[in-house]
Amino acid sequence: MSDAMGFYKRWINIESVKSTYKREGIEGVKGYLDSPDALIVTDDESGRILDCYNKGCSDKELIKEIEKCILTEEK
Repeated sequence: MSDAMGFYKRWINIESVKSTYKREGIEGVKGYLDSPDALIVTDDESGRILDCYNKGCSDKELIKEIEKCILTEEK
């Protein structure tokens, strides 16, 4: 039996962030961004959200960024 562990990566985009936010709120988004070993960002909006999260933004700042990016995506 091998002791090798798998490498867990996740592709994120504004649709997946938006869905998680609407379903689970800010805590769900933070868990979504924190759980994989690697994140692959597929659009600018989710990249800005991830940057905010990685910089240690407050929940209020992260919510503001998410909502701004959702509005940008819907235009």
